[in-house]
Amino acid sequence: MLKEEKKRVVEELKEKLEKSKSFFLTDFSGLNVEEINQLRKELKSNGIEYKVVKNTLLRLAVKDLGLDQITDYLEGPTGVAFGYNEPILPAKILHNFKKKTEKPKIKVFWIGKELFQADKFEDFATLPTRDELLTLIFGCFKSPLVNLVGTLDGVLREFVGTIEAIVKSKSKK
Repeated sequence: MLKEEKKRVVEELKEKLEKSKSFFLTDFSGLNVEEINQLRKELKSNGIEYKVVKNTLLRLAVKDLGLDQITDYLEGPTGVAFGYNEPILPAKILHNFKKKTEKPKIKVFWIGKELFQADKFEDFATLPTRDELLTLIFGCFKSPLVNLVGTLDGVLREFVGTIEAIVKSKSKK
């Protein structure tokens, strides 16, 4: 790789890291080409980019961004999943893929402004996504409103029934 090309790749990596809400460093060894392509396809369909990177170039990119603590994990084959929209979604997809193939191995991951060790991966992978949380919250607000409407409807029906009964009793007299 030429020096100019290396600089371009480092700049590209820095842009991706800065733009990401989360990123996950993985060891993809043991995955065949078909499995890596399947993983990329699953990630891409959810707006997540998976890129195999050279450790030396990634080391330069993270150093320029002040993420030096990541350099300790840049050993062996490294793939990076960049989560641009939903920070937890890459963890969920990697976790589901890992259930099927037992790979890739998670080295370390970054969410928001914090670095997490691989042993915390499953905790994050099982969290609900932002959309799932919003749905739950909306359901919590919606349920009492539905009950209130039902109650008011019942009261209104009862009131109308009472009025009709009074009218019938007055008309018989």
